[in-house]
Amino acid sequence: WKGKAASFVVMARGMDAPSSRFTRRTSHLATAGALFCPLPIEGASALGFQKELKPRRTSIPREAYVNVRDTSGLLAAEVRAGDPSRTAALGDRVAVHYDVRWKNLTIGSSRVGAGVTGGTPYGFDVGRFGGPGGPFIQALDEGIVGMGVGGQRRLIVPPKYGYGNKQVQEIPPGSTLEVDLELLSIKTNPLQRKTSER
Repeated sequence: WKGKAASFVVMARGMDAPSSRFTRRTSHLATAGALFCPLPIEGASALGFQKELKPRRTSIPREAYVNVRDTSGLLAAEVRAGDPSRTAALGDRVAVHYDVRWKNLTIGSSRVGAGVTGGTPYGFDVGRFGGPGGPFIQALDEGIVGMGVGGQRRLIVPPKYGYGNKQVQEIPPGSTLEVDLELLSIKTNPLQRKTSER
C-alpha cells in the first residue's frame, strides 16, 4: 500500500514514476511532502476538490442609509427586503443573526462556527433593552422594528446606541459601530395572548 501511495504522490506532483530502487524512506518522505505541500489548484480540481469562495460583504453607499424612527444618529440601510406580511414590532420575540464590527474588525457574531448549522441565532424581546430578555445594545432594539422575516439590514451605530462610554474588548469608549442584522423568525409576545409563529 505504501508503495502505491508513494507512486500516486510522486505522479500527482508531476515527477517521474518511482524506480525499483524506491525505498521505504523515500516513500515516507513523498507522503509527508504531499501533506505539507498541497497540490496546485489545477491538480486539486482534477481530483474533485473545490475551493469554497465566501461572498464579499455588500458595499452600501452612505446616501442609502436613513435615520431609524425617532432616534438621533442611528442609521439603517436595507441590504435585502424581508417578508412585508411578517414584520417585527415592539413586544415580539425575534431570532436574528448579527455581526458587530468596529473599523472593519468583527468584534461579535452569531455566525461563529457557521457551516451546516449557520451558527447560533440570537434571540431577544423587542423593546426590552436594559431589561430581562432584551438585546445587548439598544441599536438592535431600534433597528429591528419594521423589518420583515428574511430581511437584512446594516446599521451605523453611534455610541449612544452601542456601548456608550464603556470599553468592550478592543472597542474604545465612544466608538461608532457597524452592525449587520438578519431577521430569521418572529414569535409574538405570549402576554398579548398571541402565540402564533409569524
